[in-house]
Amino acid sequence: MNACRRSLWMLMLVAVTLVAACSSPARRAQTRTMRSLLNELDGYVAARGVYVAGKLDQIEALRRIASSAHNEELRFETEMRIADEFFSFNFDSTQACLKQCQALARRMGDKERYDRATIQLGHLYAKAGSYMEAYSLLYEQMDTLSLSEERKTDYLLTVYDFCMDMAGNSGMVERLAIPDAATYRSQLLQRIPRDSETWRSLLRDELMWQERYQAADSVARLLLSGTQPDQHTYAIFAFYLSEIAERQGKPMERMQWLVRSAESDIINAVKDYASLTMVAQSILDEDVDRSFRYLRFAQEDALFYNAKLRPWQISRFMMQVEDAYTARREQQRKASAASSVLLAVLSLALLLLAWFFIVRSRNLSRLRAQLEESNSQLALANAALENLNQELSQADQVKERYIVSFLESLSTQIHLFREEDNRQRNLLKRGRTDQLLKDLANSSRSEKAREEFYHAFDTTFLAMYPDFVDRFNELLREEGRIHPPKGKLTTELRIFALIRLGVEDSKKIAQMLDYSLSTIYNYKVSVKNHAVGDRDSFEEQVKLIGK
Repeated sequence: MNACRRSLWMLMLVAVTLVAACSSPARRAQTRTMRSLLNELDGYVAARGVYVAGKLDQIEALRRIASSAHNEELRFETEMRIADEFFSFNFDSTQACLKQCQALARRMGDKERYDRATIQLGHLYAKAGSYMEAYSLLYEQMDTLSLSEERKTDYLLTVYDFCMDMAGNSGMVERLAIPDAATYRSQLLQRIPRDSETWRSLLRDELMWQERYQAADSVARLLLSGTQPDQHTYAIFAFYLSEIAERQGKPMERMQWLVRSAESDIINAVKDYASLTMVAQSILDEDVDRSFRYLRFAQEDALFYNAKLRPWQISRFMMQVEDAYTARREQQRKASAASSVLLAVLSLALLLLAWFFIVRSRNLSRLRAQLEESNSQLALANAALENLNQELSQADQVKERYIVSFLESLSTQIHLFREEDNRQRNLLKRGRTDQLLKDLANSSRSEKAREEFYHAFDTTFLAMYPDFVDRFNELLREEGRIHPPKGKLTTELRIFALIRLGVEDSKKIAQMLDYSLSTIYNYKVSVKNHAVGDRDSFEEQVKLIGK
């Protein structure tokens, strides 16, 4: 019997060791830090509609100034300001503004202003990935010999950015016969005032090119210290710091700068960006669902901006997301197989112990009882494994339905946005700015997007918790129960569905559902007033639904 006990303890020790080996304290600490960063980013992502509305209000105010300008010089300067606001917000609108500025300058016979608008248009093409158009405008059509000194500096900065972008995204087009970026950088460092923001940016690039990353990091931090998150340059400087951290082999620091850059992009209503996409790519192996959500937002913004570069970059990453889902299913299959092997080993150990008891025991009835108990435990273990496999299969089905639902929703939004954009462009080409402003004022795009969000949320949540409404109503008195249409949730049910998913902050719930904080509070109080039991513990009871 003592030998039997020693064998059993040894078996238990091996099992505990195997479980402990699957968990690393360092990995858990890194996961907590990453979760904190991404939770903060989630808050900004949820509020991005507020920042976009502010951007549109600012542009509308500038348009009113332009329309009431009493001379063409003021009209030109205001249109250039509008183009600056649109530059990272919408490609088509920026292009239209800059071409309008070209026409105004040509009508005034003002070559200086015409060159200024043309260089900015070339810069737009380069940043948007329209490399052939940028090359034609900047290298074939531009008369660089007649440029003033100020415009010459602008031109060199633009073609320098063009060369840098081409080096990073040359896979889109064949290699163009243009000078190396270092050629322009050396000229610009001599022309631009020393220690200015632009000069320091060029110095940072030079140090990175020389692989002097410590010095580049110092210059980049100095640049960042002169900005605030509500300035677009903050997002750019933070992005470069993430690049430096990556080359220094500091993945966590790189992620911190990418998150800050993404948050600044959201605050400034930037639609043409890379940071959020790179965050999604970085977390793909650890959090596939969150990565997919970030990628969806990035794709929506890229389609809204309507240029070539970002959709091309994101489409390449889509294949990695699909591979990650496939890999996760394969990992789950392997885990199930490993569980089966472990179960077989344990079963064999139990059989060996049973044989030992048969040989050593004189009490046949006691031996039979112990053997029956071993068989019962084996049956329970088999049943548990079958349940695990079934749950994994159901989880995959829910996830696949969620992906299909998202793709259908995104496709619908793309068609609706394209129709509305085509109509607005046609109005702009025909000079129907009055009708365009009227359409923009009456646009229901945000309402349609919100309804799409509600539909996707209701469908996905009810697929995960099909009996949520029934279990929720059991917590309420008869007169306070809620009976929504089939396949949908009411506002009250959406609020408590988010609470069931772990979103307890009323402010975050209000942002996600696009309601005011007081509205969320009133709904919660109204529902709790009909609670069957203690209203103070009502939310805790909701969290237990489905567990």
